[in-house]
Amino acid sequence: MKCPGQDTQFWNASAIFEAPCPQCGRTVEFFKDDTTRKCGGCGHRFVNPKMDFGCAAYCQFAAQCLGDLPPELVAQKEDLLKDRVAIAVKRYLKTDFKRIGRAARRARHAEQMVGADKGRLAPVIIAAYVWELDPADRPEAQRPTARALLEGLQAPPPLVDKVCAILSGQGSPESDTTRDHALVADAAAITELEEHGQQEGGEITLRSESGKAYARKLFPN
Repeated sequence: MKCPGQDTQFWNASAIFEAPCPQCGRTVEFFKDDTTRKCGGCGHRFVNPKMDFGCAAYCQFAAQCLGDLPPELVAQKEDLLKDRVAIAVKRYLKTDFKRIGRAARRARHAEQMVGADKGRLAPVIIAAYVWELDPADRPEAQRPTARALLEGLQAPPPLVDKVCAILSGQGSPESDTTRDHALVADAAAITELEEHGQQEGGEITLRSESGKAYARKLFPN
């Protein structure tokens, strides 16, 4: 069975249209199922501006249905996945509203700290959500709850491995994984300080420069 959105028997006159190249402005013809097209003028390849990537952003068969997915869609898949992880964590924690709130605040802090680096955004936020689902001292390969939750959402295996590596902080001192672990750990520490430390006069030790700068904004005194 073919996806109705990609089956030509359901197409009409709007299935073929023209769009301007974002680089040079030259008109480029698209079929509705084209994921990308290359401009005949400047050679720039760009994503179909009218294509609805909604189902492809979470469907495990998107690559077979649409062909090779453009990088923009891969990023969109991960962005939508982090929202589904948030829901899955809430369901896993059931009525433990304290931990649910803690996970949401931790993810929000992590998102603020990672800033404009979109390539790191989804793995960092996902790691922040699942941070406390397994004991902190477990190595990357032994994060059974986090792994099971992500695999149940059909997350790409490389992303699952990346998130688990961030949780465990495995990597060279200068690697993105180590930096991301420090950032998520700082988000967790700031969340704990909000919950307990301020009332008790507590202090925290932050590992990342992003965490330190963000904490100075949150706690100017």
